[in-house]
Amino acid sequence: MIKKLPLLLGLLCLNFTSFSQEDSEKIYYYTSLDTEGYISFQKLEANNQNTINTVVNSNFDNEVLNFSLSTLCESEKMVMAKEFKFHGTIDSNIEPVNFTGTKIKTDKNDISFWHFKGDYVDEMDSDPDVQRFTFAKYNATLKIPARTIPTFNLWAIIPKLPFDRRGTFKFNALDETKLYVLKNHTVNYLGTTTTKINGKDMKLHKFVHQGKGMKDAYYWVSEDRELMQVFLDDKYTFTLSSKEAALQTVMLSKSE
Repeated sequence: MIKKLPLLLGLLCLNFTSFSQEDSEKIYYYTSLDTEGYISFQKLEANNQNTINTVVNSNFDNEVLNFSLSTLCESEKMVMAKEFKFHGTIDSNIEPVNFTGTKIKTDKNDISFWHFKGDYVDEMDSDPDVQRFTFAKYNATLKIPARTIPTFNLWAIIPKLPFDRRGTFKFNALDETKLYVLKNHTVNYLGTTTTKINGKDMKLHKFVHQGKGMKDAYYWVSEDRELMQVFLDDKYTFTLSSKEAALQTVMLSKSE
């Protein structure tokens, strides 16, 4: 099965600032009382390869997302992925999902051919979002345009973007829960603002993520290039916290 997706032309690649090795191995946890959960990410560097490990355990509009995603990238800019590994729950009507996507080749137009394999257990045939996974074992070859990034990987990428209004980070967003590519997304720098984080006023750098079919998402980054806070869908706030606080937030939501 081949899925053809048009190539996004004229992408502007911005220079990234570097992370220290210590920062790159740290796991960042972000708690959200709005979703009764947390999101975490970790960036690892080894053997000239970069890996972003993301965990999402949150309730969005009464739909629980509880999954882990590992993205292996070909460069430290993290815009050239070569492998995705996904495991977890994306829909309350189905059992946990597992799939692996591996880039096979890239053609002269920078369109990548990917092989995805995985399985859904007890999927709901009435759910239009999982019709492509109608068999217990799933194999497909997809065409994916250049600079396609899993949406939640932005949490690791945005802190490395320049604090400069003159540039725009352009990319295609991969919906990691359904394998949809959403084209022509952008991230722009908005300048500095004073924001209260964990009871303290902090001067932070603000970015906005925009794209068709989504509400603007906002990201606040410290001068030390740590992502401090994220605001999604006009109602969900995630704030930098600790592993203990993240796990406690989930436990409290389950006990209610």
